[in-house]
Amino acid sequence: MSTSTVGTARPSQRVPARNRVISPVQLFILSAAVLLVYRRYIFWMVDWWSRSEYYGHGFLIPIVTGYLIWRQREELRKLPRKEFRAGIKLIAASLLLHLAATFGDVHFLSGFALVGTIFGLVVWLGGRSWGRALAFPVAFLLFMVPLDRLLIDQLAQPLQVFSAQLGGRAVAAIGTRIAIEGTAIHTPVYTFEVAIPCSGLKSMIAMTALAALFAYLLIAPRWKKLLLFAVAVPVALLANTVRIFVTVVLGTTLGPAMAEGFFHSASGILVFMLGLAGLFGVGRLLGCLQLREDI
Repeated sequence: MSTSTVGTARPSQRVPARNRVISPVQLFILSAAVLLVYRRYIFWMVDWWSRSEYYGHGFLIPIVTGYLIWRQREELRKLPRKEFRAGIKLIAASLLLHLAATFGDVHFLSGFALVGTIFGLVVWLGGRSWGRALAFPVAFLLFMVPLDRLLIDQLAQPLQVFSAQLGGRAVAAIGTRIAIEGTAIHTPVYTFEVAIPCSGLKSMIAMTALAALFAYLLIAPRWKKLLLFAVAVPVALLANTVRIFVTVVLGTTLGPAMAEGFFHSASGILVFMLGLAGLFGVGRLLGCLQLREDI
């Protein structure tokens, strides 16, 4: 007598998502595709970095991003990797933006599209966890996108006048007779013209990138990080005011040759050092100067 075995239904078990690993060949193909699509913009951007007074730091931004990602390599290996289709939508939107920017000859939009494409690839191939981990390093690439033509057209002239007012009043505060006419500061023996490079715009562009990186590296609540980033502009303007003040004082007391010679050439370093000191000072006031150990 044969007995039949009746199989009992087993509850379905969910198979954990596979931790997908991108092969070096796939990574190379994707990187080559991005470079191919954005090659004209990338060549234009690098050429602009080499010629621009305002974006010479552009060469450093990809290096910093690469370093930040490399420092997180052990953490990234531990994160689950699962394709997230929202990344494809971001890639598609970025490519459409790049297409519109190409036809409209609006270069900075192609720069935003390039960063959007890179982040879209991260989210698509790595998932939400990778997107969160690499959000800042990828977003930091936005500081390499040249905006100086746009910024010069909109901000340079007002900043020239504003900086002349601040610098002139600082000189007047020590008892020197001055007259301010537009962007010119007149003393009885010397006249200083606040040109576009001395307007503070260059300092603002570089200082915002530095403040963003500094805030990211700090251990602090988010609101303190945002506040530290927000003070980058006034800190840059204050540092630039000090440069104008010292230049006018030197020109008045020691002559134009002293003010417009070596000091004028080296004053950019002074502004940078003052700006960096200002950021550290604000960080100290906020009580957040401890740096992350994982970066």
